[in-house]
Amino acid sequence: MAAEELNLDDPLGSFAGTWQRVVLEPRPFFAALPHAGGLQAPLVFAAISLFLGGIGVLVFGGGLRGLVALLARGVLRLFVAAAIIVLVGRNLFDGKGDYESTFRAISYSTAIVVFIGIPIVKYVAALYGCYLTILAIERAQTIDAVRATLTFAATAITGFVLAYALGLWPRLATLNPLL
Repeated sequence: MAAEELNLDDPLGSFAGTWQRVVLEPRPFFAALPHAGGLQAPLVFAAISLFLGGIGVLVFGGGLRGLVALLARGVLRLFVAAAIIVLVGRNLFDGKGDYESTFRAISYSTAIVVFIGIPIVKYVAALYGCYLTILAIERAQTIDAVRATLTFAATAITGFVLAYALGLWPRLATLNPLL
């Protein structure tokens, strides 16, 4: 059974069904997600999820700047995170996935970001988002759950170190909706 990916011919119409499957049936969704198929549909799915999360940020006090920042940073993080995950997964944990399969999987794991602007709920959503990302890494890199979790942790640490080394940490910390 193929994963029901976002349909680019009707992205808004197919978003809800794809989102529901990712959030409520993540294991079957990621198990059926093809490793290839382009970056467009997953990127559009992530952008819609980020935009909806940005609406929450806007409504709950983050303003238009918060919405735009969430969308821009979220898309940039996808591209960077996919590269780091491939490097960490392949070099440290015998992952088999390439950039495309990794980007595709982690793009769909952003589904939960629609709750990022809602006070208190955002913390539970962030934890579930970590779980979805670990499932995505497991599928994309064709590794077990322990190695996927370690890849996730190493990627997060690498991201924090890079942000700090590049002098971006103070700026990111003030714009992060979880803080």
